[in-house]
Amino acid sequence: MSIPGTIYLENCLSHCNIANSIACHFTGSLNLRLFSISVSKVLSEADKFRYELIPLDNGEGAWKEKSRNVPPVKLIRCKNMDEGLKEFSRDIFNLSREYNFFPLFFTVFVTDENETKEADEHEKEDNDSVTGEFCIVQTLNHAYCDGRSCEFLLNQITEYYNALLENNLQSMEKVLNRVRQTSTPSSDEIYSFRSENPLIKLSRWQQIKNIFRLVGTKLNDDGEFSVRYPVIEAEWEKFRTEKHEPQMHYFDLNPIINHYAGNKNVNANSIITALLVKAFYYVNSTVHNHPEKKKISFRMMSDILSAKQRQQFIGNYCAYVPVVADGSLPLADIAADILKQVESFRNNKVDVSMYKFLEFALRKHMAGKKDDPVSFTVSLILHRKFIRHPNSLKGATFIKTTGALNYEPLDLFGAKLNNKIAPTLSLSIDNVLFITYYPLIGGDDILDNVTDALKTILEKEVSMVMPSKHNMLMSYT
Repeated sequence: MSIPGTIYLENCLSHCNIANSIACHFTGSLNLRLFSISVSKVLSEADKFRYELIPLDNGEGAWKEKSRNVPPVKLIRCKNMDEGLKEFSRDIFNLSREYNFFPLFFTVFVTDENETKEADEHEKEDNDSVTGEFCIVQTLNHAYCDGRSCEFLLNQITEYYNALLENNLQSMEKVLNRVRQTSTPSSDEIYSFRSENPLIKLSRWQQIKNIFRLVGTKLNDDGEFSVRYPVIEAEWEKFRTEKHEPQMHYFDLNPIINHYAGNKNVNANSIITALLVKAFYYVNSTVHNHPEKKKISFRMMSDILSAKQRQQFIGNYCAYVPVVADGSLPLADIAADILKQVESFRNNKVDVSMYKFLEFALRKHMAGKKDDPVSFTVSLILHRKFIRHPNSLKGATFIKTTGALNYEPLDLFGAKLNNKIAPTLSLSIDNVLFITYYPLIGGDDILDNVTDALKTILEKEVSMVMPSKHNMLMSYT
């Protein structure tokens, strides 16, 4: 077996104890027995899951070999998919303990208007398939891998399942061999001055320029959106003894997306992020009474690996790069500015430098001592293959991706690292924006303020692009 390399971000995430449930929605049919076999076969071949990450003091961690069975795929019937996911996420850590903390497990949800219950084993034996609308939920311990690694593994499970339906032994073995060959290179192997042949090519001079750019970026959480450390110190032990649900919201962006479809200076992602910036500025100016605080600092997730590398490596290889935008500007100007910044940091591999910069800070035990001066962090959940090929899973058609996050910090250090508002987004094919937030220590009032502000901003933006159809805006929770 290949022991995982050291990624200091993963060591810290083990203290945070984050459970991320990514939900892929389908319509059609799914053979539960064969899908469960596929999950067991594929995840059993991932070397990383044969180790346990033991959290130590000051953000350190150690990998220890551990034998664990891949959990079975549970079937859960629910009246409403979102309410079912919320309830599932509320109790996720009890389920993780039941599964001996296996790093990644799957659950299938199916809507049932009559009742909400977990299907028992007898029911599964009598009815191997679910039909109609169903949801495949993959729940990961974030210390072991990021969402892109989970996407790769679900692709392999899907491919194995399709082959199993056809009894294609050659294709099944090909999938298992691909997973067997995966590994977790350390952050130093990804990129380091000391490495003669790093996996990501970046000149020493470019790395130095990028670091100066990162250090010189003026970040400030002017609106004081982060949960302050004194609050966390006072509240976190109470927080982890209680049960919490994530927030889940939907907004119809069709009028906005369609209006800017021909604008080459923006894209859907930059428009959505710009809407968030304007919402945070709206809270600054109206709730906090500081309209002069126009600059909104936030961090945006960026995948540092190539598509080919994502077929080889399982781990946390995303960087959260700083972005600063003026929330008082028109939406199109903010979106264009954000897109320009994103293209610049990707072209110059500033995201790679940010990844290594964070690894250096974590290695030197600098995390948890001073708060990161940004107002929020934003990330995207999606499944690229299902979006491009909606019928990738035989017998079913992909609809959308949603999700739910929760956390149960193991200690005060982990609690302090979870003090940011973290909108996690996905956009459906019909341009409905999904946003979920994990609960905050000290209460969710600020999440409610941001959500209300986003509704108000959307109403204003739609009224400007479609004044005669203002009432077409749909936002619901």
